[in-house]
Amino acid sequence: MAQPKKITPLQWINIGLRGLMEALIVFGFGYWGYHAAGKTICKTLLAVGAPLAGFGFWGLVDFHQFGPKAEALRLIQELAISGLAALAFYSAGAHRWGWGLGILSVLQHALTYLLGDRLLKAPKA
Repeated sequence: MAQPKKITPLQWINIGLRGLMEALIVFGFGYWGYHAAGKTICKTLLAVGAPLAGFGFWGLVDFHQFGPKAEALRLIQELAISGLAALAFYSAGAHRWGWGLGILSVLQHALTYLLGDRLLKAPKA
């Protein structure tokens, strides 16, 4: 039986950055939704619906079917979603949060590839 791969401290940091980035994406879409509407019911619906739509789009496509282009397509999709969430923060008036999420997203994805990891894991047979 093969030994499980050990995770280095830098990989743990990257996992933490990934979790923080995803939490900020949810919060960014929700923050925008709340500030984009006028009435309380609309604020609530958009604050819940915008993150659901964002993550619905994130999980919509199984990129494994695209073969060698799958990793690049997944990267584009993730950068687009985190970029939209950063733009959502920015447009709702939280400029520093928008810039912070944008920078965090670029750093986290760069670190992923510098560590030799991938966004898509091989499908289980």
